[in-house]
Amino acid sequence: MTGADGVEPEVVIENVTFACEAGTWTALAGPAASGRTCVLRCAAGLDPLTTGEVRLAEGLRLAHVGLRPLTEQLAAVGTLASVLGRLPTEAAEQLREALHRLGLWEELDTPVLDLTEGRQRAAAVAVAIADGPDVLLADDLTGGLPPAAAAAVLDLLRDLVDRQGLCVLASAADLASLERADVVVLLAEGRVVETRVMP
Repeated sequence: MTGADGVEPEVVIENVTFACEAGTWTALAGPAASGRTCVLRCAAGLDPLTTGEVRLAEGLRLAHVGLRPLTEQLAAVGTLASVLGRLPTEAAEQLREALHRLGLWEELDTPVLDLTEGRQRAAAVAVAIADGPDVLLADDLTGGLPPAAAAAVLDLLRDLVDRQGLCVLASAADLASLERADVVVLLAEGRVVETRVMP
């Protein structure tokens, strides 16, 4: 395909095929510039496809974290207390549990954009799962978080996968993220080089 200016467009990912099921965690692994973020952004509908397709079962609700700048994603949040106040009862209870587990309960009335970057990321995860999405797409889930807080985020999502059938598709840049996954899709230069079911 030739662009309007006569220049061939850059191929970022090519022939990437895999499936994710309810109640599973699929980790996208690979070196920097392997195409992990691009796959996630295409799956979220944030980047256009030139060929191919993303297939989603009808009626699935998507949420995503880290695919846009955190400040942009959280701009409309205000405080976590304001989010709690506008959620239905069941969703509010799920958010309360998440905030306690992620150590954010004491930040309830703090403007989210005043939090550190790591705590903003944890808040973004909590807000994303509050409405009970079917699929969570996440890039750099634990960026900027100390080890204990990172483990809390990963453990919370793993519990939602096991208890509520959440489907997680997330980039994995560290061993802790890979250890939570059911399936690892290894990317290199925009292609899938291996798919491994984890024991």
